[in-house]
Amino acid sequence: MPMIIDRFEEAFAVCEKDGETVLLPRVCLPAAAAEGDALIPAGNGFYAVDAAYTAARREAAQRRLAALLAGGAGPEE
Repeated sequence: MPMIIDRFEEAFAVCEKDGETVLLPRVCLPAAAAEGDALIPAGNGFYAVDAAYTAARREAAQRRLAALLAGGAGPEE
């Protein structure tokens, strides 16, 4: 499972992986990395955004939100 960017604090990205908090220097991430992006190791201590995994997570979150706003319990995953 990729690491997920939770937020940025000064020069670090606060990430979550398997329920643990991980701090990564921002210089190790792509310049366009954003909160909610999924990260995978790219080698030499750097990380890349896993665009497919990030998109799937965002789509699932949108479906859950739409179901909640429609009064449903949301789709099972």
